[in-house]
Amino acid sequence: MLELRDNGKLVRMVAEGGWVTLPNGDRVSPAVAGWSNADGLSLVTAPEVAAEAQSLREPTAEEQRAALPALSRRQVFIGLHRRGLISGPEAIAAARTGEVPKAIEVVFAGLPEPEATDARITFAAFTQAFRLDPTTLLLQAAGKLDDAALDAFFVEFARV
Repeated sequence: MLELRDNGKLVRMVAEGGWVTLPNGDRVSPAVAGWSNADGLSLVTAPEVAAEAQSLREPTAEEQRAALPALSRRQVFIGLHRRGLISGPEAIAAARTGEVPKAIEVVFAGLPEPEATDARITFAAFTQAFRLDPTTLLLQAAGKLDDAALDAFFVEFARV
């Protein structure tokens, strides 16, 4: 692979041996390393791409979830209400006081101590919800949401 450079600045990558159309419309063939003209255009051998870059892979589902934007308390409570997971009065009470809505309390009550109390405190005091946070996973259980539905929740309500 070659780099087409304009006074040392990379313009684009080009295949060696083929035609190269220059920014002014002229064509050069064959494209070979070492070619240059009076306007400062040149073809140079591209550096080897690092092995890591050559083996780029798609991020895992877990990595994609970790990259989802965090939601504010407001976004979480609006989302829970709009999805019908909690009532309007429960959403307002949760936003005002940190009161745990009934559907979520059922999940918290099923935890052993001290995890149940920790979950209630975390819920009452959180400022941001992260997709992979353990408390978020408890909310997922309360709403009976699968991973795809919870991912969609984060994407949708990040815009509210």
